[in-house]
Amino acid sequence: MTLELAHSAVAMLRLDAMDRISTADDAILKLQLAAGGEPSGRIVVPQIVAVARLARRLNILIARPLLIGGRDFDIRLWVRAKPLDSGVEMSFSEWQESPHAPVAENAAQRAAEIALAPDGAEWRTDADMRLIHIGAALDFASSGDEFFTIFQEYSEQSGRLANAIALRQPFFGLQVLGGTDRRIVHLSGHPLFDVDGSFLGYRGKAVLVSDAEAPDVPAEAVEAATPPVEPILPDFGKRLDLALRQPLSRIIANAETIRSKVEGPIRGDYAAYAADIADAGRHLMELVDDLADLQAIDRPNFTVAQEPIDLADIARRAAGLLAVKAADRGLRIEPPKIDETAPAIGEFRRALQIAVNLLGNAVRYSPENSTIWLRAETEGDRAILVVADQGRGIALEDQQRVFEKFERLGRADAAGTGLGLYISRRLARAMGGDITIDSAPGQGARFSLDLPAK
Repeated sequence: MTLELAHSAVAMLRLDAMDRISTADDAILKLQLAAGGEPSGRIVVPQIVAVARLARRLNILIARPLLIGGRDFDIRLWVRAKPLDSGVEMSFSEWQESPHAPVAENAAQRAAEIALAPDGAEWRTDADMRLIHIGAALDFASSGDEFFTIFQEYSEQSGRLANAIALRQPFFGLQVLGGTDRRIVHLSGHPLFDVDGSFLGYRGKAVLVSDAEAPDVPAEAVEAATPPVEPILPDFGKRLDLALRQPLSRIIANAETIRSKVEGPIRGDYAAYAADIADAGRHLMELVDDLADLQAIDRPNFTVAQEPIDLADIARRAAGLLAVKAADRGLRIEPPKIDETAPAIGEFRRALQIAVNLLGNAVRYSPENSTIWLRAETEGDRAILVVADQGRGIALEDQQRVFEKFERLGRADAAGTGLGLYISRRLARAMGGDITIDSAPGQGARFSLDLPAK
């Protein structure tokens, strides 16, 4: 099905207060029908629903790009949603349809058809990619299983499914292996998002195929059948600066002004609200910084400078930067003595970034009124910086997980992005070093950064 809306045309949609369609142009009605909705019923296209409800909840005009995925093509467009007393008025422009790449082999086409078959077993995950529903036909899986433990890719297809999920992209007719006995499964899925854009997980279909029915799908055919995953733009960091960093700085500054009552007295609870806003802004700023770093260090050509540095001096600088934050929690930081040195080779800015991250984690998770030690020394051809705390420690089986992206070991607090240790280890290895951990539950943690000694 093609919706045939000209690039410059505008489609209109009006919803009542219950998200029912009051009036809609033909292109939107076709989308509604394709998604299984009724012409005069509630709008069922998830992306449109999300924008409409957001505009109504915030009571402001919302304008943003949308990507609506379909079986045969994807639609990219620009939507404007204006809240009204009786509902929401929406306009759609810059409509572009992108057909999925043609399938190279009939066998791959068959794989896609099977994966989207109406008799496929439905599955759904939560935001942590754990299965929360799985059809009875897939008897090797159950609720609570990790998605990537149950479904594994062929070696020649390695990364296709993981990359699509990492970038929140739909995938169609992907042939994978299911369960411990590695049965052939045809898998399709699409991401789910809340009205505020929060990722909720994936929903899709899976069909178990017997060996006799299983088509011999060449790797190049599967690649052609799978929607391409768009890479992160090279100027991602600059876009973050323009889009987020400057307004976040203003939000934090204004919230701090209100909190400190510079312009005059205010109620105590209002000052507390302003402090919460400032803290949330700083958390978002930290996330912006980490995402920009993540985009840089994951490039194949990422390099760092090689210059003489002193890990003892870097440790003292990190302690100075976090002294106030530590004091607020009654923590004592013991940096290396002023006459101690640990000459190394690396990039000063990146080494300081690592030290601040390691020390910041220690400050965040140490019990109040405890001590954090920073030690710097040279052992043979390696210079080592150690950050040791008296926190609750990390179990052996979790000690490598802490270095994974967005891993926070199930902590429910809002602090941290789950990227700091991943970025720090990547930076350390780019400088010819590494970060290791020595810890046990109830015995604190020791993180060690080692670099080539000068």
